[in-house]
Amino acid sequence: MANDAKFLAYTITAPLADGLRPTVRIGSGWPSNTETTLFPASQTNNTYWIVILSAQNPTQKVTEWVVPAVNAAPPAGIETYMDNPAYIFAVVTSSLRTVNVPLDAFYNFLAKYGAGTELQKLEQIHSVFGYTGFARSGYILTGPCGPRTPVAPQSYEVATYNAFNAQTLLPALLLMSLQSLPTGQPPYGIIEAHTWLPRPPAGMLGEESQH
Repeated sequence: MANDAKFLAYTITAPLADGLRPTVRIGSGWPSNTETTLFPASQTNNTYWIVILSAQNPTQKVTEWVVPAVNAAPPAGIETYMDNPAYIFAVVTSSLRTVNVPLDAFYNFLAKYGAGTELQKLEQIHSVFGYTGFARSGYILTGPCGPRTPVAPQSYEVATYNAFNAQTLLPALLLMSLQSLPTGQPPYGIIEAHTWLPRPPAGMLGEESQH
């Protein structure tokens, strides 16, 4: 049976600098210009952006929440989406202050949906250094929505941090892919692979292949 699965680059950016928007990019922006860029409706520093995507069409933003990082708590009604396998979720920070890493109910919420060692690194940095050593952090968590029992689906996370006096604030960056069913039809799932469109050799024309 032929495998006609389709692949889409799935790229998430969590900025550390103020005034920049967290983004989820579906597809490749160069050279095909098939990329869809999603970001929160309003940009607010020191927040968690939680976005729900359709597994049938990952370029569709179903709903979103921008949660202030100070005393962050799970938004009311979010479980309706998080426990539905028709969706994909992403949690992306925006210029997160290290002093406001997830605690209590919000930490437990993220842990339930796959947060692990990457988030725990930020928790330890906060506990050891407080606000004096590492002022900014970036965190990304993404995975399929759906029940977490009896076996939780695979989620993916990445974290970064910067020293208090750092001049360059590099974002947290997660690079994955979305894969359709072998028939080429949705739903899409997240896979640990990279997708890109290569440039053909100079002077040659032809269909660009996708890896």
